[in-house]
Amino acid sequence: MKIIMFLLILATSGGAWAQALTLSEQQLNQGLNQQLGKDFPLGLGSWLSAKVKMQDVKVELGRQAPDKARVLGQALITLNQGQNRYHWDIAGDFNARPRYDNEQGALFLDEFELLNYQLNEGSSSPQARFMLPMLLQALTGYLSQYPVYTLDDNDPLQRQLKSQPLSLEITPGQVSLFSVN
Repeated sequence: MKIIMFLLILATSGGAWAQALTLSEQQLNQGLNQQLGKDFPLGLGSWLSAKVKMQDVKVELGRQAPDKARVLGQALITLNQGQNRYHWDIAGDFNARPRYDNEQGALFLDEFELLNYQLNEGSSSPQARFMLPMLLQALTGYLSQYPVYTLDDNDPLQRQLKSQPLSLEITPGQVSLFSVN
């Protein structure tokens, strides 16, 4: 009996040293989609402007490449070029690297790499082929600014983790944040 109690105490005290929070793809998708869905303006000079609205964004963790997230989503783009206005519906497929920011207590996606894109609804045009590389590059900058998950100050574990330096580990379908101390 004493041995069992000793092992329980040892296991409990060991948990205090290495605290971790594991987040599923579903949790990240919910957090990301709550922040998206609004138009963001994009200035491309005095003669060109665009509004982009992201929707149906989905993150897949560690499935195609270790330590990477695959980001799939739809962008509705309105481009104004002088008197001309274009509307495009684009499906995009990117790889990104998850990064935890200790100061903000948030998980971000960085280092976006475009894997594939497709214009939906037959909205292909010469202007789209010319403008899309610029717009998609700007879109990755937009996505890098918004966290896919922010630690919750109301949750005791997350509040405690937020006050410590954290590292992250990606496994298929989830990301784990570990205290470094």
